[in-house]
Amino acid sequence: MPTVLSESNNLSDVLKFEMENNHSRKIETILSGEDVAMGEVVGKVTIGSVPTTGTAGTNTGANTVTSVTGGSKTKVGVYKLTCIVAIASGGVYTVRDPDGEALPNAVVGTAYVNDAINFTINDAGTDAAVGDTYTITVPEGSGKLKPLTLDAINGTQDAYGIMLYPVDTTDTTQRSVAYTSGGTLPITPGMNLEGASSGATAQVVSVSISSGTFAAGTAAGTLVVDNQSGTFESENLDASDQDNIATIGGNTAAYYPDRKAAIIVRDAQVVEENLVWPSGISVAQQAAAMAQLYSKGIVAVEQA
Repeated sequence: MPTVLSESNNLSDVLKFEMENNHSRKIETILSGEDVAMGEVVGKVTIGSVPTTGTAGTNTGANTVTSVTGGSKTKVGVYKLTCIVAIASGGVYTVRDPDGEALPNAVVGTAYVNDAINFTINDAGTDAAVGDTYTITVPEGSGKLKPLTLDAINGTQDAYGIMLYPVDTTDTTQRSVAYTSGGTLPITPGMNLEGASSGATAQVVSVSISSGTFAAGTAAGTLVVDNQSGTFESENLDASDQDNIATIGGNTAAYYPDRKAAIIVRDAQVVEENLVWPSGISVAQQAAAMAQLYSKGIVAVEQA
């Protein structure tokens, strides 16, 4: 029997046409900790962390809004709840999304379940009065990309684009550690550091300052290092020009930096069967994702 050889897809197996002058492409940031394949369908983190409680306006009543979670159609912005029916130990609130669109009313003491926002208004003391308000503010997401995630509620459940090349943000030798400053010289990229007790060494890739200054000996923040040899301890770090240039509380941890990548985001022709999809995606889910790509001008063609 002849040997059957198989070959992984090349870019030409996935992408059949794109506009000139890189019009179809956009440079985006791949979220740290993700390993994304060439031709993989990706989503964008458009929704930030939804607060778990609502914020009261200048109210008469003492209701609380708790158990807040997002849904598959959560929008960035302010959801507003307004009391329209006031009764003892209860009440009814209107719910409007950030665009001012009306959602179904909410009832005090009953869990509110919706694909846009979920919460419970609790009777917590003084009864609400008509006109009492609560808000739930949903922040923007990071705008970073990761593989299409069907059960997500942060925007990555929607197809945003297609990877042109593989990007692995988990493949790195870089490590990070929090520090406080011990001396007055600044820590700079390229500097070699050695643990005063452990003898471990590493080279600085980057340094961030969250508070204080090096000049005052009060700087604190995070070091990203590479080429580590040995294991650091809770100890001082020495540099060639200054002993105790910083103090750390223990060994470094694995650090996976975000990385830039080229993505097809508009006006292109692709071979659907050669795209990389989430494991277990259904026919209906894949069709919905292709419809989202089609809305951006990314259309499916047959393999030539």
